Amino acid sequence: MRLTVLLNGRGAQGRYRIGAAADWIWCEGVIDAALPVGTVIEVEVRERRKTFTVEAGVAEAVLDFGTAAAQGGDPGAHFKTYTLSPLVAQNTFREQTWNQASPPSLEALLAAAPRPFLEGNDDAVACYEAAWRMLSRKFHEPLPGSGFSRDFVYTEFANAIFIWGCCFITMFGRYAARAFPFIETLDNFYGKQEDDGFIPRQMGIYDGRSAFERHDLSSVGGNIFAWAECLAYEQTRDRDRLRRVYPVLLAYHRWLRAHRTWKDGTYFGSGWGCGMDNIPRIDPERYNIHFEHGHISFVDITLQQIFNARNLLFIAREIGSDEGVAELEDESAALTVIANDRMWDEALGVYCDLDRAGDRVRVPHVGTFWALLAGVATPERQRKLVEALDDPARFAVACGTASTARCVPGFEPDGGNYWRGGVWCIMEYMISSGLHACGLHADAARIASRHVDAVTQVFHDTGSIWESYDPSRVAPGKNIGSLVRNEFVGFSGVTPIALFLEDVIGVRVEDGEIVWRIRQLERHGVRNLHLLGSTLDLVCEARSNPQETPRTTIHADPPIPVRVVLEHGLHDPLPLS
Repeated sequence: MRLTVLLNGRGAQGRYRIGAAADWIWCEGVIDAALPVGTVIEVEVRERRKTFTVEAGVAEAVLDFGTAAAQGGDPGAHFKTYTLSPLVAQNTFREQTWNQASPPSLEALLAAAPRPFLEGNDDAVACYEAAWRMLSRKFHEPLPGSGFSRDFVYTEFANAIFIWGCCFITMFGRYAARAFPFIETLDNFYGKQEDDGFIPRQMGIYDGRSAFERHDLSSVGGNIFAWAECLAYEQTRDRDRLRRVYPVLLAYHRWLRAHRTWKDGTYFGSGWGCGMDNIPRIDPERYNIHFEHGHISFVDITLQQIFNARNLLFIAREIGSDEGVAELEDESAALTVIANDRMWDEALGVYCDLDRAGDRVRVPHVGTFWALLAGVATPERQRKLVEALDDPARFAVACGTASTARCVPGFEPDGGNYWRGGVWCIMEYMISSGLHACGLHADAARIASRHVDAVTQVFHDTGSIWESYDPSRVAPGKNIGSLVRNEFVGFSGVTPIALFLEDVIGVRVEDGEIVWRIRQLERHGVRNLHLLGSTLDLVCEARSNPQETPRTTIHADPPIPVRVVLEHGLHDPLPLS
């Protein structure tokens, strides 16, 4: 047999468990040798020595790193009783050091970014360019003692970085990846993975510490790492990175399954943890909507985990790994059945949370639309979700999609009060991506364009891009009566950059192919667009009506196929090339 103790670079002193009796000792050093049963091991324990005998059936000695540090760094405050994940030993990000890279200048960002144009809509182009300018002011280098290994984008909120924020930033930042590797900002989270697979949702920018103890409901949430990695891979085809991230993300998925599920496999969290802080899922008199789970099966988190499993399965196929595949397939299939049999509400036409009795919570909120990306909705239910998106009595509001439906008593029309109706750019990007994934490309473009137009108008009126938007008028959103944060690029950059390029100009990567969906009548296109290893200039001349065949000019260096599709109706695209 082999007895192995690994320190994983975390210092010479560790806590070893050796033997079937699970004795705990403090000692120094590393044991790494093939040892027969009966071998006597002598280790130094502080000022004395102690011997242990290798016992039959003991495959390895497990290192725990000792008792955790309390707030303020006092060791010995409590025991770490969690189960170690063998996958974490494969996490190479934990030993990664800062690469001494300099944040990109505005000039470098603009030189690397695509240059879209849309005649007659200078405001949208101005908003697009302003988003890059705002972003250029938000780069930060890791501070000594933070443990971060890569520069990151900080949007002046809570002196912290967040999983959702950093992931959504990569989704538009990838269009300027030649100036800055935005996907590597996620390395800061991967490097903080604990030995059981836990990754903090929120970390301080000064000390790199989790803002919450791991079992606090708000310590995790917004698990879209794998989505961000898949989108980056779409452009880079960097399989080496996929090989590095897969064990990290699988260990995190397993942690969430172990610590954030009910007995039926559905997931729970908190308002803060799920990212939708104050959505009124059930009567707030019965639980704290910010910090407690209320014994609810969260439809958004459950759907996200189905989607995450699908993304992890894609990564596993790309790197040729069988690790975790069966469990991910089983979980995804089981949760899909629950989503459709129990969470779907036919009368409301949306997926709903479940209460502690297993009954649907009839409070429609924007989390239902994760069903599109998760791939759980049948074509009929996809159309029902589109109807909900287009219904002014439910989700269709002035700036896009309300976070809490108008028909809910907790909806707040004046500014949206954060997630009580406010419109969020990141949710619009999720919805658009989900509609595209379902093949509902025209619906995606129509709904996204409605939102892009509103954000553009607010930029024209205020000169800024905001954290959220008003559901009742074309204006910035509010939180507890005050305007939300401006200059929020940050994750709100997904609208003026990603949605503008993908749904207004109409260029996306779909299944490894560049597709340009022509929708505009005005002369439009994009130059300096870097996709799939090629730099493209795409120009479509003005047309007099939607049925007119567009005249396009496409230049790609090196040459790469571009499929052009004319969308002159809601559901009847005409392939051109």
